Amino acid sequence: MKKISASSSVVLSDGQPDLKNLVVQVRNEGDHTETIGVYVDILPPGGITNPYGCTPFGRVIDTTVTLGTTTETNQTTVSATLSFACADVAGATGQSYTIMAAADAHADDSGPCAVFQIPSMTCYNALADDDNDPSDNRVTTNGYTVK
Repeated sequence: MKKISASSSVVLSDGQPDLKNLVVQVRNEGDHTETIGVYVDILPPGGITNPYGCTPFGRVIDTTVTLGTTTETNQTTVSATLSFACADVAGATGQSYTIMAAADAHADDSGPCAVFQIPSMTCYNALADDDNDPSDNRVTTNGYTVK
């Protein structure tokens, strides 16, 4: 997992959903063509209990890509257009969404890396067991601050 690109804010104060793109960059750093599972979860302001009734909430990308080993074929982007909204905009204002992404060599660890499990040691170990460099399998960032 190379990078997560997300907007810094979403404007919900007008009472309308805000559409924003989410882009993740995935790279094959191995010496052979690889199928890679790409999993991206969004945790809304307030965390797993979602006290402000915000969306999106949960897994927003669950796909596979096949990447080669040359500079022309070893990297790609995966994207989604997301609709942001909160039932309690006032409560969520000033808080951010958390974006968690994982790149899974062989696309065989969706069970241990289920929704909201990307930061867990179970997911880390599953991703690491078939990768020579497990340090870059997961990325977490904050974005989409509610305004």
